[in-house]
This record gives sequence, C-alpha cells and structure tokens, in this order.
Amino acid sequence: MKRGQALALLLLLLLFAGAIRSYELTARSLWFDEAFSWRLIQFSLPEMIARDAADVHPPLYYIFLKGWGAVFGTSLLSLRSFSVTLGLAAIAMAYGFAASAWRSRAVGILAATLMALAGWQIQYAWEARMYTLGIFFTLLSSWLLLQLVRTTLQRQAASWLLAVLYGITAAALAYVHYFAFFTLAAHALFVLMILVRRTRWRLGEMLGSQLLWIAAASGILAVVLYAPWIPVFLAQNQQVQDSYWVPPIGGWSIPDTFYRMLIPTSGIPPHTGPELVFSALPILAVLALWIWLLVGCKKRSESPLALKGKAQASVVHEDTCEAAWLVMLSASVPFFLAIGISFIGQSLYQDRFLVFTHAFILIGLAAFLVRIRPIWLRRTAITVVILLFAVLSVRFWNEIEVRNKPGAAGATAHIFEQRTDDEPVFVSSAFVYFAVEHYAHEDFDGATDPTLLAEGAALHFAGGPILTDADVISPAVLDTLPQDSFWLVDTTGFGGSELEVVGWRSVERTVYPEVFAHQADVIVHRYVRQ
Repeated sequence: MKRGQALALLLLLLLFAGAIRSYELTARSLWFDEAFSWRLIQFSLPEMIARDAADVHPPLYYIFLKGWGAVFGTSLLSLRSFSVTLGLAAIAMAYGFAASAWRSRAVGILAATLMALAGWQIQYAWEARMYTLGIFFTLLSSWLLLQLVRTTLQRQAASWLLAVLYGITAAALAYVHYFAFFTLAAHALFVLMILVRRTRWRLGEMLGSQLLWIAAASGILAVVLYAPWIPVFLAQNQQVQDSYWVPPIGGWSIPDTFYRMLIPTSGIPPHTGPELVFSALPILAVLALWIWLLVGCKKRSESPLALKGKAQASVVHEDTCEAAWLVMLSASVPFFLAIGISFIGQSLYQDRFLVFTHAFILIGLAAFLVRIRPIWLRRTAITVVILLFAVLSVRFWNEIEVRNKPGAAGATAHIFEQRTDDEPVFVSSAFVYFAVEHYAHEDFDGATDPTLLAEGAALHFAGGPILTDADVISPAVLDTLPQDSFWLVDTTGFGGSELEVVGWRSVERTVYPEVFAHQADVIVHRYVRQ
C-alpha cells in the first residue's frame, strides 16, 4: 500500500469515526463522573488542582479540559467533543504505531479501522473523562519507545532526542491516569527483554549497552518531571486504600472484561447454560493472540522482496518481532499488575481503567489478520472481523436505548419547565447532584441553584473534593422550609434509595431511567405541605 493511499484511507476513517462518535452525542444524560469533570473545571486553576489533589486522579486531563472549555464553552456538547477529538487522535496514533511497528501500512490501516469501529472505544469517546487522552498518550509513548530502541540499536544520532521526548510523554501519561504506571512497567519490561535477548544474560554487556543508559535516562527524566506530584499520589493512594468503591474481584470479573472489550454490552455476560462457553471465548481468544505475539512473530513475506541484502532483512525481522513483544506486554502487563495489586490491597480492578490496553489488543489482532495466508483466507477473515465489529457496535447502541433513558437530563428539564420561581430544588444524592447542577446552569441559565441534602462531609469518591459549603444543607431544613412546596431529585443508582420525607405529601413522582445499570433511575418528586 502506497503512502498516499494509506493517508487517504486514514482520513476517511477519521471522518467516519468522528461521525459515529458524534451521533446523538448529547442524547445520553451526563452522569456523575462526567459531571465531576464539569464542576471541577469551574474553579480557578490553582483551586482546581488543589481540589483534584483531594480526589483520586492526577490533574493533566482537567487542565486540558479547562483550556478547551475556555475556548469552546462548558456545555455537554463541548465537554464530550473534547473526548471525541482525542479519540480521533488516538485512532491516528494507532495507525502510526502499528504501521511503524510492523513496517506495514496495511497493518496500520486495519488497526485504525478496528479502533474506529470498536464499541468499547466508541463508548469511552462519549465520556467527558480522561480515557481517550490516556489512550493517545499510551500509544504515543509506546511509539516513541519503539523508535528509541530501534535507533539506539542501530546506533543512530537521534536516540537522545527520542529519549527526551519519551521521558516527557511518559510523565504526561502518568499525569493523566495512575494506570499509566502499569503501561510504563510494561515498557520497562520490554527494554529488559531486548537487553536479555541481545546480551544472552551477560551482565557486563547489559551494563555496557547504550540502550540501557538511554532508557534509564529517559526514565529518570520522567520521574523528575513527575516528582512534584508524587506526595499527592502517595496521599491519594492511602485515601484509596482506606476507602474506595471498587468491589473485590469475583470469579467472572476478568473474563467479563475481555467479553466487554470484544462484545460491548451494558449488562452482565451470561454465566450459565450453553452461553457460558460463549462468554469465555473472548478471553481465550485474547490469550491465544498474546501467545502468538510472544512466540509466533514472523517477518513480513513482503520484506525480502522490498529489501536489499540479507542483513537488512534480518533487521526488519528483529524489528517486527520486538514490536510484537511490545504490543503483547502493553496489552497484558497492566492486567496482571491490576489483578495482583487488587488481591494484595484495595481492589483497583475495573473495566474502564483497562481501556488503555484495549488499543494494543486491536493492534495485535490487526497484525495477526494481515499475516493470514493464503490471501483469500486473509481477505475473508478481515472482512468478517470488520463486519462483526460494526454489527456489535450497532447492537450495543440499540441495547442501551439512549433515547428512552433521559436520566438526569430529563429530570432536570422536567423540574425547571414546571417549577414556580419560589420553589426550591433539592437533590438527595451527590451522585446525581452535579449532573442536575450542570443542566440547571448550562440549559436553564442558572435560574436557581439546586441544593444537596446531606449530613456530614461527602466521601472523596462521592464528590467531596468539589462540594462547597453553599452546595450542602441538612435535610432538617425541610422542617422549617418557608415555602409550601419543593422539588426533590432522588436516585436509586450507586446503591442509593429514595429519601424518606416526613411532614410533606408527594403529589408527583416521575422516574427517568439512566442508560447503564449502576446508574439505575433518577426520580423527581414534587412535595407540598401536608
């Protein structure tokens, strides 16, 4: 495939991916995590970083989002468009990494195609969160590392520049999400594998290797750049160990993650009956792919025809094998580390935290498909996989029924279209409060500020770091409320329930389902004095 053809196809893919990610982008209601992002960027930059330090995430995504909001506003469309834009950048980066890794534009285009169609990638491009930014930096840092290793082993002069760029990008990735540490651990293991393979465990040769010292220098640069945040990270980690919401790993937690990666669903995959075997197929397929990447790498059949001399062919063979190992490690090591750490302390194993690894599974799949022989079988397999990805994404969209689940958006619109000017609006849960506040401000010009009914301080994972004194009032205020009526928003999501109100009579109760099961329903009450 010629370079011009590949770039034209990539551009068409990006246009297509942008269109499907933007379709009804604001139809799904804002939910707690996204509303947290919106509320946090309302503060000044120093206060935003200070409040983020009291939460459990690093600050880079919020800094970028605040800058985006300053230019494009903070509407739901703007917030999610930032994630869509980053998702497109990640697709382009997947092409660049895969094409370079296997020295094959065909692999790059297929990897970008799978990224564009994958329901899991689309789902997280909808969210006003840091996931697509993390995917982009994960792919960029991996590409820089691969170039660093190749140029260093071939003794080219650009190695130190690549080392600096990798160190900066690795630090940036760690400032986006803490699961970046698992990816960076995979990178370190990759460099070690290269050194062991090249020196055959001879320690003296390892210590004398230029690759070792350049890689170490780039790692030190990343640590230096990250050093100001390390005390905050340690404090946040202790906070998570003391109290966090992620449940322990269950018997099907890990297979279900692989199932959702390849067969996106909002529900729980089947675990009984004949469908049980089907639920286990995705994890078995991915494990087989990892084994192929580790032990089955082969040089491209085109390489001997395109290269002059056996020495250069050998270089390509080594390059593509080492690229396969980098992809395998970047896809697998974060899983193993997340699982291991979750068994030692507070569980950190959650599907969406592992979205950064998904890109490498898709890239590995693309490389495998392009190597299928004979050509008719390869073309058939690629066509079937692309159609399957497209069908599963459409199925997922139909399954979540966005149009029939208005959630917090529908609840807020109902209240502000029906309430009188003197009727206060209360919310009984922090997990829906920020979403209601967002819609009140963005869609109804802040006609009135909703108030959270709560006793005591909210937990750090329930919005505590972004609540102000003006946001919260004790439920006892209802006993002395001067008005004769008020509106109340409840949620049954996140383990919540409807607030029991004494001394008032509910004259209206309207239920607004949210899209995903853990978000459950948002419920609107209008109360009048008895």
